[in-house]
Amino acid sequence: MKRLGLACALAFLGASLGGTAAAQSLEDEQAAMGDEDSGAASDTGDPSGEDATDTSEEDELAAEQAEMAADDEAPERLGDEQAEIADEETREEYRDSTDPIELEDTDYFFLGAFGRAVIIPGFIQGLFVDGGIDGFNPGVGLTFNWRRNNFNVIANVWWNNAQADGYFRAAGDPRTDTEFIDVNLGVVFVNAEFLWSFPVVDWFAVELGFDLGVGFIYGELVRTEAYESTPGSGNFQACSGPGDGTPGYCEPAVPTSQPCYDSNGGHYNCAEPNWFTPGGDTPFLFPWVGLPHIAVRFKPVHQFQIRIDGGYGLYNFFFGGSASYGF
Repeated sequence: MKRLGLACALAFLGASLGGTAAAQSLEDEQAAMGDEDSGAASDTGDPSGEDATDTSEEDELAAEQAEMAADDEAPERLGDEQAEIADEETREEYRDSTDPIELEDTDYFFLGAFGRAVIIPGFIQGLFVDGGIDGFNPGVGLTFNWRRNNFNVIANVWWNNAQADGYFRAAGDPRTDTEFIDVNLGVVFVNAEFLWSFPVVDWFAVELGFDLGVGFIYGELVRTEAYESTPGSGNFQACSGPGDGTPGYCEPAVPTSQPCYDSNGGHYNCAEPNWFTPGGDTPFLFPWVGLPHIAVRFKPVHQFQIRIDGGYGLYNFFFGGSASYGF
């Protein structure tokens, strides 16, 4: 009986332990199955995980599409030259009407007046005649200036006084042929100036070029024989008539058939005729050539310019200035 009871006790204890172990084993199996289900759900895609992934991909796709749309709508970036042109157009559009700047391929016109002094030094006269004096002759006129891309064409119409008097004789002639010349002439010049501008700033430029033109002479040139009080002294006086003063001077010089001579063949207060009269010595036309012609131009505002200039001609130096209005 004792062994039976012991056996039953052992059997009961084994069953209890076995049942506990079996229960524990069942719980372990269920836990393992739960882990497998979680893994499977993770591997096959849990519905909530799939939604998160899909949403992220859709957001990225939408962002790319938005960026592409923005690129399509954005204006093209300008190159450096295009940007400079755009800046120039903006400045041109909004610049003040008095701005002195001048644009390329644009015509500019100015109309104004000028004054000029023409100087004929004695040493230049000495190239053509013996004797002579330093001449200073003023002039005034109108000027029209066309300029494009820093090249100027300037048309002038102006008057130049040509009055002087002194003792002259043709180069190489004897001293006894000296005459007192009283010049009472005027010249109307028509000339063109061709000047290239070299801007320093918008309102200031240096200009260099040349002139070409012609002058129309009017008035008279009066000739009178002269004598030297003491031969070789250079102290000349006008003769009052043939035989006056120092012997050998106030005498007829040429035949009476020539123009501008009195009945004795001499020049005594005689107005020399011009080239239209056969034998006349007073010129009717006279060239104007300036080379070089140098000027500085001030343009404080768009509609106004001032030019100060000077240069050398065939027989003279000249200098002056002008003021012109732009339109």
